[in-house]
Amino acid sequence: MELLVFVASTKYPGAVNTSNGGSAIEQLPEGLYELLKTERLMTNLSKFPQLRPHFGSVEDEESADVLSRHVADAVRKSLAAAEPTERVGLANKLLQELRDADRIAPGPTQLRSLHRPDTVKRRNLRRPTTPLSDSALLTNSKDDPNLAAELRTEIESADTVDLLCAFVRWTGLRLLQPALEQLKERGARLRVITTTYMGATERRAIDELVTRYGAEVKISYETQATRLHAKAWLFRRNSGFDTAYVGSSNLSQAALLDGLEWNVRLSSIGTPALLNKFEITFDSYWAQRAFQSYDPERDGEKLDAALERNGGRRTSARTHSRAWRSSLSFTRRRCLKTSKPSGSRASTTTSSLQQRAPERR
Repeated sequence: MELLVFVASTKYPGAVNTSNGGSAIEQLPEGLYELLKTERLMTNLSKFPQLRPHFGSVEDEESADVLSRHVADAVRKSLAAAEPTERVGLANKLLQELRDADRIAPGPTQLRSLHRPDTVKRRNLRRPTTPLSDSALLTNSKDDPNLAAELRTEIESADTVDLLCAFVRWTGLRLLQPALEQLKERGARLRVITTTYMGATERRAIDELVTRYGAEVKISYETQATRLHAKAWLFRRNSGFDTAYVGSSNLSQAALLDGLEWNVRLSSIGTPALLNKFEITFDSYWAQRAFQSYDPERDGEKLDAALERNGGRRTSARTHSRAWRSSLSFTRRRCLKTSKPSGSRASTTTSSLQQRAPERR
């Protein structure tokens, strides 16, 4: 089995760079490829004798994925072209040819949730806007799902939550307050890795994570040799439908709501290798000495001093209760607002942006 991996020769004028997921394409501009060698591809290449193709063998450990992508693309096209009422029958015919006994029931329908009647709550049934099996790019635009609202629904349905975040701030934490409270009520594990880099993390936010939400927190105090700047969430579910977000948003109000932030949503169904690497890498960080366990009573002064050295402000633990009460009503209003469809969200005016206090994202 071979792949077309490279094409090089004279410039091909008027070529259109189009792709359909790994199958042969009608027009072939010069460049790099990973197209499976097929009859259709060879026919297309014969039309352009001025181009010189180079094929490479597919390794045995990769051949199952390469072939399945090609077949999946062909199946998707055939099912899309068929009448909706005929699609299940066509899919079952293919399964029969593959000698797969797991036939699809008429519909088709999907199992969406599974709960005991005595444990189910309305929030347990809320789902992220992006299907659990899909990947997506969220940019905080008016047409995208709101990141804060998406994170709340992810937390509500997760069995464990891991957060790797350079800056953890009070304004971001309070946006997730309802979901984090529910997470603790369910006894789910919450792990957080953060840093004192630039002094942007706030102690009161870290203390709340530990004392109010039962989070396990580890902090990197090293800002010279190792500068953790990653922002990523991992939501693991006992059902196997894990999801993750990797991008530019720190845990702050600006980053979750209004900032020009880009975050990629990953899925254990659509991108299993990336989710597996996420889990392995996070666990390796968690085991490193550079990331030290944090206890507010034991380590509060140490964290304050580290944040001050790096440009942050000292935040007394005595201010936490008062700050929480004053922000609670705001949080509830903001949560309701960010849960609305993006199209109904009022845009932020220039004057309000100018009046907002600057915030590290």
